[in-house]
Amino acid sequence: MMRLRFFIISFSIVAIIGFLSIEQAQAQFYFGKNKIQYTNFNWQVMTTEHFKIYFYPSELELAEIAAWSAEESYKRLASLFNYEIYEPIPLIIYSNPNYFVQTNTTFYFLPENVAGFTEHMKGRVVVPFNGSYSDFNKVIWHEMVHVFTFAKIGQTMQDYGRMASAFPPQWFIEGLANYWSREWDSEGDMVLRDMVINGNLPSIRNIWIYNNTYYVYKLGESICHFIADEYGEDKITELFENWSVGKTFDDVVTFTLGHNLNELSEKWSYYLKKKYFPQIANLDLPDKRATRLTNRIFAVRPVPVTLTNENGIEEPWVIYKANKVGYSAIYMQPAKGESKKVITLLKGERSAKYESLHLLSSGVDQFDDKLLAFASKSQERDVLYIYDLDHRKVITKYEFENLIGLVSPRFSPQGDRVVFTGYQLSGYADIYMIHLESGELTQLTDDLYNDLDPSFGCKGNSIIFSSDRGGYGSEGYLSLYRINLDDRRLRRITFGKCHDRYPSESPDGQQLIFSSDRGEERSFNIFSLEHGRKLSKVTEYLTGAFDPRFNKNGEEVYFYAYQNRGFHLFRSDINTMKTVPVDEKENIEVRWIPQKIGTEARESTVKYKTDYSLDIAQSTVAYDGVYGTIGGIQAAVSDMLGNNMWIFLLSNTAQSKDDILTSFNVGVTYLRRTNRLNWGVGAFHLYDEYYNDFDGFYFERLIGGVGLLSYPLTKFDRIETSLFLRYSDKERFAGLQRRQALPATQLFSFITDNTLWEPLGPIEGRRLNLTVGLSYDLNSAETFNRLASIDFRHYLRLGNRSSFASRFFAYSSAGTEPQRIYLGGSWSFRGLSRRHFYNRNILFNSMELRFPLISNLIIGFPIGAMKFSGIQGALFHDAGTAWDDNWIGWRGSFGASIRVALGYLVVLRFDFSRIHNFHGISKSTRTDFFFGWNF
Repeated sequence: MMRLRFFIISFSIVAIIGFLSIEQAQAQFYFGKNKIQYTNFNWQVMTTEHFKIYFYPSELELAEIAAWSAEESYKRLASLFNYEIYEPIPLIIYSNPNYFVQTNTTFYFLPENVAGFTEHMKGRVVVPFNGSYSDFNKVIWHEMVHVFTFAKIGQTMQDYGRMASAFPPQWFIEGLANYWSREWDSEGDMVLRDMVINGNLPSIRNIWIYNNTYYVYKLGESICHFIADEYGEDKITELFENWSVGKTFDDVVTFTLGHNLNELSEKWSYYLKKKYFPQIANLDLPDKRATRLTNRIFAVRPVPVTLTNENGIEEPWVIYKANKVGYSAIYMQPAKGESKKVITLLKGERSAKYESLHLLSSGVDQFDDKLLAFASKSQERDVLYIYDLDHRKVITKYEFENLIGLVSPRFSPQGDRVVFTGYQLSGYADIYMIHLESGELTQLTDDLYNDLDPSFGCKGNSIIFSSDRGGYGSEGYLSLYRINLDDRRLRRITFGKCHDRYPSESPDGQQLIFSSDRGEERSFNIFSLEHGRKLSKVTEYLTGAFDPRFNKNGEEVYFYAYQNRGFHLFRSDINTMKTVPVDEKENIEVRWIPQKIGTEARESTVKYKTDYSLDIAQSTVAYDGVYGTIGGIQAAVSDMLGNNMWIFLLSNTAQSKDDILTSFNVGVTYLRRTNRLNWGVGAFHLYDEYYNDFDGFYFERLIGGVGLLSYPLTKFDRIETSLFLRYSDKERFAGLQRRQALPATQLFSFITDNTLWEPLGPIEGRRLNLTVGLSYDLNSAETFNRLASIDFRHYLRLGNRSSFASRFFAYSSAGTEPQRIYLGGSWSFRGLSRRHFYNRNILFNSMELRFPLISNLIIGFPIGAMKFSGIQGALFHDAGTAWDDNWIGWRGSFGASIRVALGYLVVLRFDFSRIHNFHGISKSTRTDFFFGWNF
């Protein structure tokens, strides 16, 4: 067995390859997707009284707006928390979400719905601009609440001499950030009203079930509003002042409010019932008034089409976007009732062409039941695609150099043009129109306002869209506008302190329908504007209805609605929909300009200079039964933007005081990730005693350096190479056999990974690592070893939680010192003992049928409950062999397995197997216990 202390030391050098390509905590070894630095940002730094704003030149105006918002939030939150922060707070801004996902401030991939984050190690706040200044301001305030929350807790504990503190639950962290950053909105009412009416409201202690979802934000925000209403807002501040009084969050709440979490939960639930139950008398649930078309899926953005069947009969269908099995896709199905006949038109998040279909933020459209228009992220920017419905393939795509983002394309009635919202490099969102035949792009609006949801009028000579350019727009409220394409005259057509979205005009031009949260209930419903004057409410739903579309003859309306914690598609006859006249009293037409920090309140902008600070420093101590106590120190520092990183490690493997100076193990590595090509260099000195099944015990001293290159071709594919140069002094048999050499090792790899994960491991997609390498002695030019390996894994999805997984692994090494590897044990070849084989040639295949046993298991303990997010069963068969010079024949094993995910950190697995040689089967069953992941 390799000596443990050498593993601890050398792990950090080996792990630097992972730093270049790390995907997420689940990424195993040499797989993983790629975070690509498409853009070389010329970073600048603006310093204000309490902040350092990091930005690039094209977003200078945005940086000034962010600085004003940040300083305003500081003033307000310093008062609310009764606390001051004296160190400058780093605020890093990106002008578009497509730039934001490239950030190196975190190794993790950022899901599309992440609007910003606070990184607590360096205290960094990282925020993208999505085109809305109101949203931008809210996110900055939200993240600043996080900064103050943890700073205040830390200070309180320090003041009272406490080391360990009660950790706040996620509902409180995110709920408070929402509560002190924005007004309670219609989306909050939608989520809470649906839970209360349908009996799905969790107790406060069980909100953790919704951790890392949108629900925990709104549930927590609602509780904060309840505490402020019931006990007074000052009690929230008192929670932080009293943080040291108890060991748990429940203790702090009980001491401050006089009620524990159970009592608080009962009062909060009753508070919400009194608020929402009376609304049932006047409002309906969507499926009580309209025909529901989908079931048990997250479906949005319906587009009606009429298709002719094999009998020549026209049938209504609906095209929509959904997340059915973990990734976004575009589907099509019949529009008469809940149909199981679903056709997948295109899958997203599986290839470089369709990295993201922008599930919630972007719609699709069709023309003449033959063409489909949609937008998708492809590499760095969004692309407009035209899809042929007859041939089921993309026929044209349009890319725009000056636009980083593109959402919600809509065809003209004639099918010759497409209008959409485009995002400039500066972050501004404007309306654009493209002539499909010539590719000519026309910008229809050009200003700082957030222009969304464009659609053509019925004649094709005007564009209707939603914008925040009018009264109340600075608060994020949206109204509808119409722009005449002949003279570019702009006219406002709706007013009010509300969100008017998704306009769609009837084929005869007599009726304009849209979704809005206007009204006392503040629930999104469908409204109608007839003849440009008469405003009516045509649905009255408790939850919400969005993106209404007329069918071809204007007799039916398709939309998606929120109900029972999900979005579903609905269809309704326009003649059966309610028509409630609405009196639009407000008629305010006021332009506004976002506030910016003045030059007198900030220092001159300077070019960003690399500013290093500590990421992690830790000591490692372990005990080995043969070698005794061992340990070391490792640390990493990086700059504020995460583009440059240094990794250090130090330990000593001396067995006597005479060996201390010669037994230091030292490693230092520098990594640079500023550009698309990631690279690193390092140096090391390693000395220790090792053991393997071929050489036995031996000592080896290694002194050398390493160079690493990683070039991502797409998010899913990359090529890597590494060069190791070292002096090797190897002694075997108590110094009787000694070999000194100057080996150089060159490795080349091609890696692809488009897998979709669940808590237990990959469930769909494929992974491939193809590696070749050569090691040779620089002194003698002798080839030490040649190696080649292929590791291919494929996951065929059979259902929502079941799949067939297969793995093929082949490895071969030759030369005077071939590189042998181990095979056997629960991680690889089940049924055989751990490290059963140690050879230079290996062939191995594994196949598994994976299926769910229990979807969710919650076990209560005196200190709380623990949720196991999935218990899975599997039937497997492994087959393989390993040899040096003489073929030894095939071995095999088969059996069953039970696995349970312990959060997203590790999988606990029990394997029951029997071995065979393809002629006979063993009589005993081997049981293996294993921590790891499914392959």
